[in-house]
Amino acid sequence: MNLELDELFLHPGLYIARSDTHRWGVFTSEDIYVHDVLQESPYCTFPYKEIRKKSDILIRYTYDSSEYDHADEVVLGFGFAGLYNHSSDYNAAYELDTVNEVMRHYATEDIPAGTEIFINYGYEDDDETDFGDY
Repeated sequence: MNLELDELFLHPGLYIARSDTHRWGVFTSEDIYVHDVLQESPYCTFPYKEIRKKSDILIRYTYDSSEYDHADEVVLGFGFAGLYNHSSDYNAAYELDTVNEVMRHYATEDIPAGTEIFINYGYEDDDETDFGDY
């Protein structure tokens, strides 16, 4: 393993709370500014064929990594990574650091304190029924 980081970052204002979107969500108690890092979390990867979209709850908490070199098709992020809810009006995004095997979430706009943080899962809102009510 060729890791360059000694510890991972978690924004001190992040917390998990009940969400009106789905059961739980990631929120901030402090103002966060565009491009601020929200968190860095380890992840593991595995081929998509090992899971089935319609039959496994696990897929609801994974990320597609097909656009990244050195990552298998599906990424399971640890920490808060699996709790960001989807919105087409998102205020955060993520990137994979394949050298350190870290998923990094960051703000795509200013996020006021008390706001839920959303990412775009990469599908249209009307397609959301494929992921069920979790």
